[in-house]
Amino acid sequence: MVLHNDSISEEIVSNVSYESFYLMDCFIIFLGFMHICRKHGQALVSMILTLGDSRTGLVRKVNEDAINLDVENVYILADGMGGYEGGQIASTLAVESAGNFLERLEPAELSESNLKESILLANQAILDRKQDDDQFLSMGTTMIAASVIGDTLNWAHVGDSRLYVWHDNILKQITTDHSFVMELVNEGKISREDMRFHPRKNEITRAVGIEKSLTVDTGHFKLDNDSLVLLCSDGLTGMIDDNVIRSVIADNPRRTQDDLKKLDKDLMEKAYDAGAKDNVSLILVQFTETLE
Repeated sequence: MVLHNDSISEEIVSNVSYESFYLMDCFIIFLGFMHICRKHGQALVSMILTLGDSRTGLVRKVNEDAINLDVENVYILADGMGGYEGGQIASTLAVESAGNFLERLEPAELSESNLKESILLANQAILDRKQDDDQFLSMGTTMIAASVIGDTLNWAHVGDSRLYVWHDNILKQITTDHSFVMELVNEGKISREDMRFHPRKNEITRAVGIEKSLTVDTGHFKLDNDSLVLLCSDGLTGMIDDNVIRSVIADNPRRTQDDLKKLDKDLMEKAYDAGAKDNVSLILVQFTETLE
Protein backbone atom coordinates (compact mmCIF):
# COMPACT_ATOMS: atom_id res chain seq x y z
CA MET A 1 0.00 0.00 0.00
CA VAL A 2 1.30 3.44 -0.98
CA LEU A 3 -0.03 6.70 0.39
CA HIS A 4 0.33 9.99 -1.52
CA ASN A 5 -0.74 13.45 -0.40
CA ASP A 6 -0.94 16.36 -2.82
CA SER A 7 -1.37 20.09 -2.44
CA ILE A 8 -5.16 19.96 -2.22
CA SER A 9 -5.18 17.38 0.59
CA GLU A 10 -6.32 14.61 -1.70
CA GLU A 11 -5.57 11.17 -0.31
CA ILE A 12 -4.75 8.44 -2.79
CA VAL A 13 -4.41 4.86 -1.66
CA SER A 14 -3.23 2.22 -4.09
CA ASN A 15 -3.62 -1.50 -3.51
CA VAL A 16 -1.89 -3.73 -6.03
CA SER A 17 -2.42 -7.42 -6.67
CA TYR A 18 -0.48 -9.46 -9.21
CA GLU A 19 -0.94 -12.98 -10.47
CA SER A 20 0.53 -14.72 -13.50
CA PHE A 21 0.65 -18.30 -14.71
CA TYR A 22 1.29 -20.46 -17.75
CA LEU A 23 -1.58 -22.52 -19.16
CA MET A 24 -0.71 -24.84 -22.04
CA ASP A 25 0.33 -22.55 -24.93
CA CYS A 26 -0.59 -19.26 -23.32
CA PHE A 27 0.68 -16.80 -20.74
CA ILE A 28 -1.94 -15.04 -18.64
CA ILE A 29 -1.38 -12.06 -16.34
CA PHE A 30 -3.86 -10.53 -13.90
CA LEU A 31 -3.48 -7.14 -12.27
CA GLY A 32 -5.74 -5.21 -9.94
CA PHE A 33 -5.37 -1.56 -8.92
CA MET A 34 -7.62 0.43 -6.61
CA HIS A 35 -7.32 4.18 -6.12
CA ILE A 36 -9.28 5.98 -3.41
CA CYS A 37 -9.53 9.77 -3.66
CA ARG A 38 -11.04 11.68 -0.73
CA LYS A 39 -12.16 15.29 -0.86
CA HIS A 40 -14.24 17.01 1.83
CA GLY A 41 -15.13 13.69 3.44
CA GLN A 42 -16.37 12.01 0.24
CA ALA A 43 -14.56 9.13 -1.40
CA LEU A 44 -14.49 8.30 -5.11
CA VAL A 45 -13.09 4.81 -5.52
CA SER A 46 -11.59 3.97 -8.92
CA MET A 47 -10.74 0.34 -9.53
CA ILE A 48 -8.84 -0.99 -12.53
CA LEU A 49 -8.77 -4.71 -13.23
CA THR A 50 -6.44 -5.95 -15.94
CA LEU A 51 -5.89 -9.25 -17.68
CA GLY A 52 -3.38 -10.10 -20.41
CA ASP A 53 -3.44 -13.33 -22.41
CA SER A 54 -1.28 -14.44 -25.34
CA ARG A 55 -1.71 -17.79 -27.11
CA THR A 56 -0.04 -19.53 -30.03
CA GLY A 57 -3.24 -20.62 -31.78
CA LEU A 58 -3.94 -23.83 -33.67
CA VAL A 59 -1.77 -23.33 -36.78
CA ARG A 60 1.36 -21.34 -35.91
CA LYS A 61 4.25 -23.18 -34.24
CA VAL A 62 5.63 -20.09 -32.49
CA ASN A 63 3.90 -17.23 -30.72
CA GLU A 64 5.13 -14.02 -32.37
CA ASP A 65 2.85 -11.81 -30.25
CA ALA A 66 4.04 -10.19 -27.02
CA ILE A 67 2.38 -8.27 -24.19
CA ASN A 68 3.86 -6.23 -21.34
CA LEU A 69 1.97 -5.29 -18.17
CA ASP A 70 5.02 -4.69 -15.97
CA VAL A 71 4.37 -0.95 -15.50
CA GLU A 72 1.37 0.04 -13.37
CA ASN A 73 -1.52 1.30 -15.51
CA VAL A 74 0.43 0.76 -18.74
CA TYR A 75 -0.63 -1.79 -21.36
CA ILE A 76 1.58 -2.79 -24.31
CA LEU A 77 0.82 -5.29 -27.06
CA ALA A 78 2.79 -6.20 -30.20
CA ASP A 79 2.28 -8.63 -33.08
CA GLY A 80 5.57 -9.52 -34.76
CA MET A 81 6.33 -10.48 -38.33
CA GLY A 82 9.37 -11.66 -40.20
CA GLY A 83 9.61 -15.41 -40.10
CA TYR A 84 10.03 -18.12 -37.50
CA GLU A 85 12.27 -16.17 -35.09
CA GLY A 86 12.17 -12.66 -36.51
CA GLY A 87 8.61 -11.86 -35.52
CA GLN A 88 9.10 -13.18 -32.01
CA ILE A 89 12.29 -11.15 -31.56
CA ALA A 90 10.70 -7.98 -32.96
CA SER A 91 7.60 -8.10 -30.74
CA THR A 92 9.65 -8.94 -27.65
CA LEU A 93 12.12 -6.13 -28.31
CA ALA A 94 9.23 -3.73 -28.86
CA VAL A 95 7.34 -4.38 -25.64
CA GLU A 96 10.50 -4.62 -23.54
CA SER A 97 12.12 -1.43 -24.82
CA ALA A 98 8.86 0.51 -24.50
CA GLY A 99 8.30 -0.83 -20.99
CA ASN A 100 11.85 0.00 -19.91
CA PHE A 101 11.34 3.61 -20.98
CA LEU A 102 7.88 4.03 -19.46
CA GLU A 103 8.76 2.48 -16.10
CA ARG A 104 11.23 5.32 -15.45
CA LEU A 105 8.47 7.93 -15.70
CA GLU A 106 6.20 9.28 -13.00
CA PRO A 107 2.54 8.17 -13.29
CA ALA A 108 1.47 11.65 -14.43
CA GLU A 109 4.04 11.49 -17.25
CA LEU A 110 2.47 8.48 -18.98
CA SER A 111 1.06 10.77 -21.66
CA GLU A 112 0.31 10.42 -25.35
CA SER A 113 3.65 11.98 -26.23
CA ASN A 114 5.62 9.59 -24.02
CA LEU A 115 3.68 6.58 -25.31
CA LYS A 116 4.62 7.73 -28.80
CA GLU A 117 8.23 8.10 -27.71
CA SER A 118 8.17 4.54 -26.33
CA ILE A 119 7.13 3.22 -29.75
CA LEU A 120 9.82 5.28 -31.49
CA LEU A 121 12.39 3.80 -29.11
CA ALA A 122 11.07 0.33 -29.90
CA ASN A 123 11.44 1.14 -33.59
CA GLN A 124 15.09 2.03 -33.09
CA ALA A 125 15.73 -1.06 -30.95
CA ILE A 126 14.54 -3.32 -33.76
CA LEU A 127 16.54 -1.42 -36.38
CA ASP A 128 19.66 -1.75 -34.20
CA ARG A 129 19.12 -5.49 -33.87
CA LYS A 130 18.87 -5.82 -37.65
CA GLN A 131 22.31 -4.28 -37.98
CA ASP A 132 23.69 -7.00 -35.72
CA ASP A 133 22.17 -9.88 -37.70
CA ASP A 134 21.07 -9.53 -41.34
CA GLN A 135 18.93 -12.68 -41.20
CA PHE A 136 16.34 -10.56 -39.42
CA LEU A 137 16.17 -7.78 -42.01
CA SER A 138 12.48 -8.40 -42.73
CA MET A 139 11.30 -8.42 -39.12
CA GLY A 140 8.98 -5.82 -37.68
CA THR A 141 5.90 -5.58 -35.51
CA THR A 142 2.60 -3.88 -34.91
CA MET A 143 2.32 -2.12 -31.57
CA ILE A 144 -0.17 -0.53 -29.20
CA ALA A 145 0.85 1.25 -25.99
CA ALA A 146 -1.83 2.60 -23.66
CA SER A 147 -1.93 4.15 -20.18
CA VAL A 148 -4.48 5.32 -17.64
CA ILE A 149 -4.00 8.63 -15.84
CA GLY A 150 -6.91 9.35 -13.53
CA ASP A 151 -9.97 8.74 -15.70
CA THR A 152 -8.20 9.29 -19.02
CA LEU A 153 -6.85 6.59 -21.30
CA ASN A 154 -3.95 7.63 -23.55
CA TRP A 155 -2.84 5.53 -26.50
CA ALA A 156 -0.28 5.27 -29.29
CA HIS A 157 -0.54 2.85 -32.19
CA VAL A 158 1.16 1.45 -35.30
CA GLY A 159 -0.13 -1.41 -37.46
CA ASP A 160 -3.36 -3.44 -37.44
CA SER A 161 -3.57 -4.50 -33.81
CA ARG A 162 -6.57 -2.75 -32.30
CA LEU A 163 -7.82 -0.85 -29.28
CA TYR A 164 -11.55 -0.92 -28.51
CA VAL A 165 -13.64 0.61 -25.74
CA TRP A 166 -16.95 -0.81 -24.48
CA HIS A 167 -19.42 1.38 -22.63
CA ASP A 168 -23.23 1.45 -22.38
CA ASN A 169 -23.47 -1.66 -24.58
CA ILE A 170 -21.56 0.05 -27.40
CA LEU A 171 -18.28 -1.34 -28.75
CA LYS A 172 -16.14 1.28 -30.48
CA GLN A 173 -12.86 0.75 -32.31
CA ILE A 174 -10.56 3.60 -31.30
CA THR A 175 -7.53 2.88 -33.49
CA THR A 176 -7.50 2.81 -37.29
CA ASP A 177 -5.83 -0.18 -38.94
CA HIS A 178 -2.72 0.62 -40.97
CA SER A 179 -3.49 -2.03 -43.56
CA PHE A 180 -4.13 -2.51 -47.25
CA VAL A 181 -7.72 -3.63 -46.67
CA MET A 182 -8.48 -0.61 -44.49
CA GLU A 183 -7.34 1.60 -47.34
CA LEU A 184 -9.80 -0.24 -49.57
CA VAL A 185 -12.56 0.38 -47.01
CA ASN A 186 -11.68 4.07 -46.85
CA GLU A 187 -11.83 4.24 -50.64
CA GLY A 188 -15.26 2.59 -50.63
CA LYS A 189 -14.04 -0.45 -52.59
CA ILE A 190 -14.93 -3.04 -49.94
CA SER A 191 -17.01 -3.07 -46.74
CA ARG A 192 -15.65 -3.56 -43.23
CA GLU A 193 -17.34 -6.96 -43.24
CA ASP A 194 -15.25 -7.96 -46.27
CA MET A 195 -11.93 -7.16 -44.59
CA ARG A 196 -11.52 -10.50 -42.80
CA PHE A 197 -11.96 -12.47 -46.02
CA HIS A 198 -9.90 -10.41 -48.46
CA PRO A 199 -6.83 -12.26 -49.87
CA ARG A 200 -4.57 -9.36 -48.86
CA LYS A 201 -6.00 -8.94 -45.36
CA ASN A 202 -2.62 -9.57 -43.70
CA GLU A 203 -0.78 -6.78 -45.51
CA ILE A 204 -0.01 -3.85 -43.23
CA THR A 205 1.04 -0.43 -44.49
CA ARG A 206 2.90 0.71 -41.39
CA ALA A 207 4.99 -1.25 -38.89
CA VAL A 208 7.55 -0.76 -36.12
CA GLY A 209 11.14 -1.65 -37.03
CA ILE A 210 10.95 -1.24 -40.81
CA GLU A 211 12.14 2.33 -41.44
CA LYS A 212 13.88 4.93 -39.29
CA SER A 213 11.10 7.43 -39.96
CA LEU A 214 7.87 6.23 -38.35
CA THR A 215 4.49 7.91 -38.00
CA VAL A 216 2.72 6.97 -34.77
CA ASP A 217 -0.99 7.59 -34.27
CA THR A 218 -1.93 8.87 -30.80
CA GLY A 219 -5.04 9.89 -28.92
CA HIS A 220 -6.86 9.92 -25.62
CA PHE A 221 -10.39 9.66 -24.26
CA LYS A 222 -12.24 9.82 -20.96
CA LEU A 223 -12.99 6.54 -19.26
CA ASP A 224 -16.58 6.52 -18.07
CA ASN A 225 -17.67 4.38 -15.16
CA ASP A 226 -17.87 0.68 -16.10
CA SER A 227 -15.78 1.11 -19.26
CA LEU A 228 -13.91 -1.87 -20.67
CA VAL A 229 -10.84 -1.39 -22.85
CA LEU A 230 -9.73 -4.20 -25.17
CA LEU A 231 -6.32 -4.29 -26.87
CA CYS A 232 -5.88 -7.20 -29.27
CA SER A 233 -3.85 -8.60 -32.12
CA ASP A 234 -5.44 -9.49 -35.45
CA GLY A 235 -5.39 -13.11 -34.34
CA LEU A 236 -8.61 -12.23 -32.52
CA THR A 237 -10.23 -9.80 -34.95
CA GLY A 238 -9.19 -11.86 -37.97
CA MET A 239 -11.12 -14.83 -36.60
CA ILE A 240 -14.23 -13.18 -35.15
CA ASP A 241 -15.97 -9.96 -36.13
CA ASP A 242 -16.99 -7.04 -33.93
CA ASN A 243 -20.54 -8.37 -33.53
CA VAL A 244 -19.21 -11.54 -31.90
CA ILE A 245 -16.88 -9.54 -29.63
CA ARG A 246 -19.80 -7.27 -28.70
CA SER A 247 -22.03 -10.24 -27.87
CA VAL A 248 -19.38 -11.93 -25.70
CA ILE A 249 -18.69 -8.76 -23.72
CA ALA A 250 -22.41 -8.11 -23.22
CA ASP A 251 -22.82 -11.57 -21.70
CA ASN A 252 -20.10 -11.02 -19.06
CA PRO A 253 -20.47 -8.86 -15.90
CA ARG A 254 -16.74 -7.85 -15.49
CA ARG A 255 -16.98 -7.09 -11.75
CA THR A 256 -14.11 -9.25 -10.50
CA GLN A 257 -10.92 -10.86 -11.74
CA ASP A 258 -12.85 -14.11 -12.08
CA ASP A 259 -15.27 -12.28 -14.37
CA LEU A 260 -12.35 -11.10 -16.53
CA LYS A 261 -11.04 -14.67 -16.66
CA LYS A 262 -14.43 -15.79 -17.94
CA LEU A 263 -14.53 -13.01 -20.54
CA ASP A 264 -11.02 -13.90 -21.70
CA LYS A 265 -11.96 -17.58 -21.88
CA ASP A 266 -15.08 -16.85 -23.92
CA LEU A 267 -13.25 -14.58 -26.40
CA MET A 268 -10.44 -17.10 -26.83
CA GLU A 269 -12.92 -19.94 -27.33
CA LYS A 270 -14.61 -18.00 -30.12
CA ALA A 271 -11.26 -17.42 -31.85
CA TYR A 272 -10.26 -21.06 -31.44
CA ASP A 273 -13.66 -22.32 -32.61
CA ALA A 274 -13.13 -20.21 -35.75
CA GLY A 275 -9.77 -21.89 -36.39
CA ALA A 276 -7.23 -19.74 -34.51
CA LYS A 277 -5.05 -19.54 -37.62
CA ASP A 278 -2.81 -16.88 -36.08
CA ASN A 279 -1.43 -16.12 -32.62
CA VAL A 280 -4.16 -14.62 -30.43
CA SER A 281 -3.37 -11.95 -27.84
CA LEU A 282 -5.50 -9.57 -25.84
CA ILE A 283 -5.41 -7.21 -22.88
CA LEU A 284 -8.59 -6.40 -20.95
CA VAL A 285 -8.78 -3.27 -18.79
CA GLN A 286 -11.92 -2.80 -16.68
CA PHE A 287 -12.44 0.68 -15.19
CA THR A 288 -15.02 1.16 -12.43
CA GLU A 289 -15.82 4.17 -10.24
CA THR A 290 -17.99 4.16 -7.12
CA LEU A 291 -18.82 6.80 -4.50
CA GLU A 292 -18.40 5.86 -0.85
